[in-house]
Amino acid sequence: MSGQQGQLTDKQREKLTKFKDNLKDVLQPRHDDVMLLKFLKARRFDLKKAEDMFRKDLKWREENKVDTVMEWFKVPEVFRRYWAGGVSGLDKEGHAVYVADFGSLDPKGLLHSGTVSDILKTNLYYMEELMKQQKDMSKEKYGQPVEGVTVIIDLEKMSIHQLWKPGIDVLQKVAVIMEQHYPEAIYRMYIVKAPKIFPIAYSLVKPFLREDTRTKIQVLGSNWKEALLKQIESDQLPVHWGGTRTDPDGNTKCETLIKPGGKVLEKYYQKGREPSHTQEQREVSRGGSLEFEYVVNKPDSIFRYEFRTEPSEIRFGFDRVDGKGKKTAILKLEKYNSHMVPENGEIMIAEPGTYVAKFDNESWTKPKKLSYWLELLEPTDADPDFQEMGEEFSQIDLND
Repeated sequence: MSGQQGQLTDKQREKLTKFKDNLKDVLQPRHDDVMLLKFLKARRFDLKKAEDMFRKDLKWREENKVDTVMEWFKVPEVFRRYWAGGVSGLDKEGHAVYVADFGSLDPKGLLHSGTVSDILKTNLYYMEELMKQQKDMSKEKYGQPVEGVTVIIDLEKMSIHQLWKPGIDVLQKVAVIMEQHYPEAIYRMYIVKAPKIFPIAYSLVKPFLREDTRTKIQVLGSNWKEALLKQIESDQLPVHWGGTRTDPDGNTKCETLIKPGGKVLEKYYQKGREPSHTQEQREVSRGGSLEFEYVVNKPDSIFRYEFRTEPSEIRFGFDRVDGKGKKTAILKLEKYNSHMVPENGEIMIAEPGTYVAKFDNESWTKPKKLSYWLELLEPTDADPDFQEMGEEFSQIDLND
């Protein structure tokens, strides 16, 4: 099933005609066959589902003023400086080549420097910019627009700290927006220099990606440069990623075109912007402690945590427990001023076994109110298929 304009079967052409007839009350001049086919392909030419998707997209775009976002929204300085990604050229088929060094992205810094709404709108701004670049660049070279973007995601510097839950939550929202409102935006996606934790990171986002999208993702091995050059001419790809293109000053990452990301300076942090999420609450009695036991079945698992306390500090640690009950500290039991700033982090667990997270109240005069969130991620964690989640995703409000 191609579904591309000029390559339609007789049945697909009939469905396109019927689709336009069903939408005649809302169609505008900009809704050409190329755009309509994106929605049909996203719903595998199911007319009812494609129409529902299209009408929801129109409503969402109107409510959020998406079509004019590049006019009314000003990207905050911190995001202009520390976002990651940009277009370096066109591939051999006319698709824009979008390169993003996501391993250098600082999700904690970005979320401490702006609201989730700011981030979603910034992503929307750059998505609209990317769609315009794709259309204009391919039309200039080929006389007509080529649909879909070739994406290269560099994860060389990715660490467990980028699996911080508030950051993953935002990434999942972005994935939903992409699937609902930018159908067929991705032609191919190449993952290069993936670290050991990539399977866990992917499992957190995969349920929000449709099967058709997932089939477009390729994780390349050590010969990734050769693989990229089969799809992209060398002069359209920065030197850093196997091509020959540089900035005028010789920068091999073409940072005038591709935003490099990087660690966000704390001067951009906003007071009260400590992002959080639903937490359990317990009381730790005077001189008492709370322990949470986890049985880890696979190596290279990850333990994530976040907690805060009232009215004062608490001690926290993470131990491995052997068969005789002997504990070995993975994260030494230390005092945290979690009554002042929420504490959060991630721990890489190299070996299977039994582990215990412990909160300890040293005070013999007052109990502590503990709000916490703990999660163990294993490479083999259940990863539900999209079909099990139902056909429709919930809509994302950009003003949340």
